[in-house]
Amino acid sequence: MWQVYAGVVAVVVISVAVFMIYYEEKKHFANIAHGKILLFGLFWVLVSALQFALVLPLKLVLAPNELHIVAHETCQVVARSLHVLFFGPVVVEGRPNANPDETMMDITSLYFLGGNFSWVSKSIIFLIPGAGWLMKLANYVPLTRKNKTSVLRMFELARDRFANGWSVVVFPQGTRRRTEFLPFKDGAFDLAIGAKVRVLPVTIIIPDDLWTWNRLGKVKLVIGKPIAIEDGMTREQLKQKAFDVVLGNLPKEK
Repeated sequence: MWQVYAGVVAVVVISVAVFMIYYEEKKHFANIAHGKILLFGLFWVLVSALQFALVLPLKLVLAPNELHIVAHETCQVVARSLHVLFFGPVVVEGRPNANPDETMMDITSLYFLGGNFSWVSKSIIFLIPGAGWLMKLANYVPLTRKNKTSVLRMFELARDRFANGWSVVVFPQGTRRRTEFLPFKDGAFDLAIGAKVRVLPVTIIIPDDLWTWNRLGKVKLVIGKPIAIEDGMTREQLKQKAFDVVLGNLPKEK
């Protein structure tokens, strides 16, 4: 009997996770194929859960940093595979500027950059079955907005990632908006200045027809030149430099 209850719970949890993904994407795109989003969400949850089950036992035999690398590379394989399957390949411009030793500032598309990096992601994302579990194994960085304790913990974990030779990916706008380009928040730049790491601005260009079945546009990553932390540079100066690069690489309106 417990198998039936377990099965029902699993179906409910997976359904809730898929609906969360659907709801988040539906907010940002006017032209969508509902079935495509739901199918992507289902694949993402199930494939990630399977990979998590394969990686988790390695926790018994691998050192923590080795496990983080394996889990991150597993996330990378899953993300790249699903992206190619549902959206096609990603066009990357400026790849020579990317280096694993630099900080990168948007999910699946950035995995095409390669290298070891940790996301700073909303804490709730880590609860998504499969995908969130893998993120936790990879030692990605959770953040609860407007929670001072969580922010301080994020800074601590990010500095630890830098010390172990990893990059940290931060979404400087703090949230996604398809209709307007929001100003950058301070946290990422306070982190970069405090840790004295370079900032690598990356512009993600996503076509409006991403979630349609007859998609024509391709996702593009434009990698800007690294911004070094100069003596006396203020947070506002660094933020403005990164903002100008990211905004400057967006396609011009016709």
